[in-house]
Amino acid sequence: MINQISRLKRIVLHNKNFFYLWLAQIFTQSAVSIITINMGILSHEGIISSSMKDSAVSIGILVNLSTLPGLLVAPLAGVFADWFPKRKIMIISNLLRFGILIIFLATRGWERVLDSYILIFVLSVVLQFFIPAEGGLIPRLVKKKYILLANSLFSITVYSSLAFGVTISGVILSIFGIKNMFILCTIFIVISTWLLLKIHIYEPRKSKRSINYLLGFFSNLIKDVGSGIKYSFGKSKLRFALFHLLLLQIVALTLVTIIFRIGSEIYGVSPRTAGIVVFVPLIVGLLLGLATLNIFGRNKSRVKLIWLGTIFSSFAFGLMAVIALADDFLEKYLLSQIIATISLVAVGICVPFLLIPGQTLLYENTEKSFRGRVLGIWQALTSSLASVVAIFIGFLTDRVGDVFIAIILIVIADIIYSIVIYWLQKKHKI
Repeated sequence: MINQISRLKRIVLHNKNFFYLWLAQIFTQSAVSIITINMGILSHEGIISSSMKDSAVSIGILVNLSTLPGLLVAPLAGVFADWFPKRKIMIISNLLRFGILIIFLATRGWERVLDSYILIFVLSVVLQFFIPAEGGLIPRLVKKKYILLANSLFSITVYSSLAFGVTISGVILSIFGIKNMFILCTIFIVISTWLLLKIHIYEPRKSKRSINYLLGFFSNLIKDVGSGIKYSFGKSKLRFALFHLLLLQIVALTLVTIIFRIGSEIYGVSPRTAGIVVFVPLIVGLLLGLATLNIFGRNKSRVKLIWLGTIFSSFAFGLMAVIALADDFLEKYLLSQIIATISLVAVGICVPFLLIPGQTLLYENTEKSFRGRVLGIWQALTSSLASVVAIFIGFLTDRVGDVFIAIILIVIADIIYSIVIYWLQKKHKI
């Protein structure tokens, strides 16, 4: 553990460029998370759309608006990340976010349903350019031997920022109100931009092209998107990593769509406090999982780590399913909340084992010239297909009237997936 802390200090505290990028990510992700989750809370409460009040479908719509743009935009954004300096792409993305939020504040856009949905959609479009640029910049800032640890830090930051957003969003909304919540998020974006401006790194100007190339800009753009797709699915480890990260995103978005119902049905809390009781155990689990992964998993096969995470997640979600199967008995002895909290901690522990090795497989098996395109295709897959499946599960949950139908589906998928991974390891040596 001491050795891990020492290594972490070397890549963060002693690497100012990486440190600034990491902090910028924290502020950006927190702002986006707070906005998205609070829009979900307002939708759940009927403030945005009273016709969908108290519905997992209303949350699912917001999830789709925040993820579906990745289907078309992310592959193009990945090409841009390969063509142009990545830091500049991130700065321009933040400036666009700032401008969008200023307009939304000036027009009091939260008072109109369409404006609120457009905000989430446009912020998502901008995010598609930010993520591949950020992901492509990480390997340029740290040495190869620190890539896994750097990915671990960034991955845990993404999920921790999301968890922070879910946990604190309702509190911020209740204390400061809608307008001041947006002002706070705008300030976060400004801080993130300032941090990005402090990064000093030489990036070759890949945008220098011949006149004929620039005249055929769009045809070349489509051509490079096609080459990125061919490259991504032409290597077995990349195919596996993309498929795995897609499944992981489906599970994550499914949990987001039912998060408020978990809070109300198990813990008996309101939407504005559901994030605290649900995500605090997840954060604890995330930290435990990250520490365990970096202590014991550093020299393990990436696929084997994913397999271990899948096995343990079956146990974690299985505990949640137990609540559905023996609810009356557990409630009688006040055990439902205890088992739910234990299962949420266990889910948090699984996340680093499932996410970080998958992302690392992408980085390790991708050439530098294709990195932006591969990350863009990853975003496209996880944004489009994952959100469609998540909203379907949210709709199914509403129709059946039992939030645990989603949990049981996850358990079944986990068991099948663990068998598939074991077969791939044995038969195809992936």
